[in-house]
Amino acid sequence: MNTRHALSLTISNIGLIVKVFLYTTVLILIGVAVFVSVTDPILEAMDEDIDLADEIREDFDLFFSGNREAGHSLNEGLKIFFSHNSAEITRAVVLYVVIFVLMRLGVSFALVPAAYVLYNKMSSNFNSGFLNAMIAMAGKGALFALTYTAITVPLDILIFIGTYFLASWLFNAINVIGLLIALLIALALYALRISLFGRWIPLTICENMKFADSCKAFFGDFKFSEVKEVYPSFLALLVSVCGIVASTAVFTVGVVPIAIVPAAFVGYNAITLVAYFNETKRKYYIDERIISPFIRT
Repeated sequence: MNTRHALSLTISNIGLIVKVFLYTTVLILIGVAVFVSVTDPILEAMDEDIDLADEIREDFDLFFSGNREAGHSLNEGLKIFFSHNSAEITRAVVLYVVIFVLMRLGVSFALVPAAYVLYNKMSSNFNSGFLNAMIAMAGKGALFALTYTAITVPLDILIFIGTYFLASWLFNAINVIGLLIALLIALALYALRISLFGRWIPLTICENMKFADSCKAFFGDFKFSEVKEVYPSFLALLVSVCGIVASTAVFTVGVVPIAIVPAAFVGYNAITLVAYFNETKRKYYIDERIISPFIRT
């Protein structure tokens, strides 16, 4: 799979990246607003039972002075807090899960329209509008989002739980370097998860299938060879995104990380579509260039 072509396709569709950025920004603002409204009562209850800022500051002082009692008073305060507010905390956790699932639904809903825009660009060099694509693909996009979220959220939770325990074990064994190893393993697993479903959207869009037919085609004719084909590209994408976010988050006050998300979103679709066009031996446009799977470029 020509990763260079997928990167070129992503870069040449800056307009789509901007529109996805606006869409994800609206989602994030809504999600943050709901998150804050859920979290405020928890913080108010915590202030009544424990002065969190003072406790953390005190524990840091104790820790750097070598005092083994660091964290003891904070742990005791948290125990009191949890015992007094167990019902409120349970409600908040449930709401956090709901917020996460709804955010995932919102993001997944935009995958099909974004792929449709890229497909039109690749197949006929036509720049279709993202909003028009969302309207035209609303049915397929909604069905895909529901199905995809129902399948992938449990997998993501398993990856998170497995990584958490692995990171804890490695940290105790080899200190901070263990956290880095755990992160790399998590990225490798998440790239595999993404790769497993990478052929689904192209089948839906490129073959103009009904959603039910695309499900039958994807799951009934699952090709692991295609997973191996796109896996290196997805792993490189995730490592690059994490590296950019980690190196720029503080210095750009989060501006670059926010901007890189929609670029990665479009890049995901570019990788899957380029792989599918290559698999089915179809020529495709990148800017004004025509790429042929039969010719090395």
